[in-house]
Amino acid sequence: MKKLAVASVFMGLFAFVITPAFASPAGLWSRTNDQGETKIEIAPAGDKFTGTIAWMENPRNDIHNPDDVLRGRSLIGVQIFNDMQQITETRWEGSLYNPEDGKIYEGSLEVVDVNTLKLEGCVRIIIFPICRDDTWTRTTLAISN
Repeated sequence: MKKLAVASVFMGLFAFVITPAFASPAGLWSRTNDQGETKIEIAPAGDKFTGTIAWMENPRNDIHNPDDVLRGRSLIGVQIFNDMQQITETRWEGSLYNPEDGKIYEGSLEVVDVNTLKLEGCVRIIIFPICRDDTWTRTTLAISN
């Protein structure tokens, strides 16, 4: 019985020490789609997180932005979210700017594991959300050829 109690305490401490280390979305993340690879830097900003486009394999301008003045700016350096607030140990919610259509969506980030982040953006049609998700992988800024 003592061995079981000791094992339970050890496992509880192990979970306490390990889980918060990988639960943070802070870092550099990569996603690849038909436009090429993009790297997004996620950083803490007070009690929330921001996400900024740090690098693009095929750099382009923010041509879909609803503000005509901003359509000529490079997407590198654009914040795609700035208000992600922690909801659970591994999930943050806020709004997302999608440069592929220039719209802002309700969204969430979920840390799946130390190297995997799931991003989800939703639009509400009447009361029903229609969502799309994307998986990002932890990376470095080094450019691979």
